[in-house]
Amino acid sequence: MTEKKRRQWNAREKIAIIMYHENGHSKRKTADKFNIQAKQLCDWISKKLQLLKVQPGVKRLNIGVKPKYPALETALVTWVKEKRKNQNAVTRSMIQIKAQTLAQQRQWQVMCSGISNRHRTTIAQRLPEDLIEKQQSFLAFVTYRRIQHDYPLAYIGNMDETPVSFDLPTNTTVDELGARSVSIRTTGHERTNFTVVLTCMADGTKLPPLIIFKLKNIPRGNFPPGVIIRTNQKGWMNENEMLFWIENVWVKRERLSNPQSLLVLDSFSAHIVDSVKRRFIEKKTDIAVIPGGLTSRLQPLDVSVNKSFKSKMRRRYNEWMAETIKDLTPTGIIKRPTYETVAHWVKDSWEAVD
Repeated sequence: MTEKKRRQWNAREKIAIIMYHENGHSKRKTADKFNIQAKQLCDWISKKLQLLKVQPGVKRLNIGVKPKYPALETALVTWVKEKRKNQNAVTRSMIQIKAQTLAQQRQWQVMCSGISNRHRTTIAQRLPEDLIEKQQSFLAFVTYRRIQHDYPLAYIGNMDETPVSFDLPTNTTVDELGARSVSIRTTGHERTNFTVVLTCMADGTKLPPLIIFKLKNIPRGNFPPGVIIRTNQKGWMNENEMLFWIENVWVKRERLSNPQSLLVLDSFSAHIVDSVKRRFIEKKTDIAVIPGGLTSRLQPLDVSVNKSFKSKMRRRYNEWMAETIKDLTPTGIIKRPTYETVAHWVKDSWEAVD
């Protein structure tokens, strides 16, 4: 009879299981549900603070090999921090030379490669500890919700607003070799923006985009089907627009029912006002709010979609600018693209995102 291999749980999963226990389930019931030992759960609970500070995929809390020359390592790390504080570049070879100098000065004998491998020298790239803890807590919360409700991928979504300019000129262009100055013509509306609200589901489904223009009323025009047009005085998301989005985009993805769903969104104030929270509860939607400062790491649309979407918008703008016939203002300036035109760009660009 072969012995069953014991499963290894990562830090994110351990935090999710701890949260399950803290939400009113006994240690024994929690252990039985996840097929673990009660003693194992107690050990995780005692190490909760450590679990919150490590990377989500870590399976073992291990401080690593103790440094052979801790005083030398401390002096070396202090030197690296001082250099980076002054924005000086620090290379691996510089660390090795400095370590050898310190070793000679204090008569330490040390392998320099061992020191630099244990201490990460890219200090400027290290997130503050509280951000790592927030990231862990958020990911554990999402995992916990999935354990609770077992959402299908089609019922897990992400929504995000992104500002888009009426002018989207490229930063590079082809010109004659040796040209002393290179200019790119625009309509002069680089700072005139509108808002595009994008939503996608975990199974790859894309919901209709919503566009918010900075106007009092919705303009007349031949707007494309599959794009929802809204207007307000600021051209940005607010409480009313959020309630409208829930009813006309989020809910309409399922015409016959409101299945228990999960929506990931950032901590923008309009997303988390009481009226919006109540409406989500009515629609059987659990929300997972990304902590401030972590959208660049945890917002799926920010991480992998918005850049592609704007790149496709820019290509359509450049094609439009390359046309020979343009409407001009009385002073001879090119008129900016119309509301209908940018709405078509939004639709085509969103459909083109893979």
